[in-house]
Amino acid sequence: MQVVCIDAAWEKELVLNNDIIQHLKDNNVKSVALFASVQFLALDVIKKQLTDLGITIKLTKAKRTQVEGQILGCDAYHDSFGEDILSTSDVIMYIGDGMFHPKALLLAQMRNKTIKPVLIWNPVSEKKQIIDRQDILPQIRKLKANIVKFLSTKTIGILVTVKPGQQYLKNAIKLKEKLKSEGKESFIFIDDDLQINLLENYPFIDVWVNTACPRIGTDDITTIPVPLLNIRDIYDPIKTLDELYSEENDPTLSNS
Repeated sequence: MQVVCIDAAWEKELVLNNDIIQHLKDNNVKSVALFASVQFLALDVIKKQLTDLGITIKLTKAKRTQVEGQILGCDAYHDSFGEDILSTSDVIMYIGDGMFHPKALLLAQMRNKTIKPVLIWNPVSEKKQIIDRQDILPQIRKLKANIVKFLSTKTIGILVTVKPGQQYLKNAIKLKEKLKSEGKESFIFIDDDLQINLLENYPFIDVWVNTACPRIGTDDITTIPVPLLNIRDIYDPIKTLDELYSEENDPTLSNS
């Protein structure tokens, strides 16, 4: 069997409208960190529009993508990108539809002192939208609470999927050994389809650790009753707690 991958690109020309251009002018934007999902990577016209406004365009390649500027939903960590253009640009701009991808650009800032808004240009609806720290505060607060729970608990469930690209059984086994050395008992649960809503069927598990897509350990934690964390968040949980965004320490809020 031969598999042929064909890009399902947006067929219309990608152009910023007057509303978003005026927004950039009104806010005196000088640099933009530009991202798009794979369907909307034909950005030549938009790049020219930004350049004509005197705006410097910053691009980086995410570790799991093929080209500069492309973003995946799993690029939700501060080190997901080759360069830290999020903190060095005036504006983070996402070209595409839906909230899954641009929300990753907020989640990737969870270890920053401030969380910059993401300016979205949706070519389908032809509307702009801005999402900011308020859109991920529930996830940050729940993540902190889950880490505190992990530190004090003894029984851990480790979730592993067999799906290609998300299967990290070796990491799960290493984690199990690490937890044992720390005096914690752990169990590895393997399936092809991780149904998070079924975790409460295992009441002997105090905290769950996800080894699959990192968005499971961010987006889903606010909708389930059991504590859930991503594997990389618990290798050094104290450090993670210290680095996570704090509303109290946000200089942009204290000055407002």
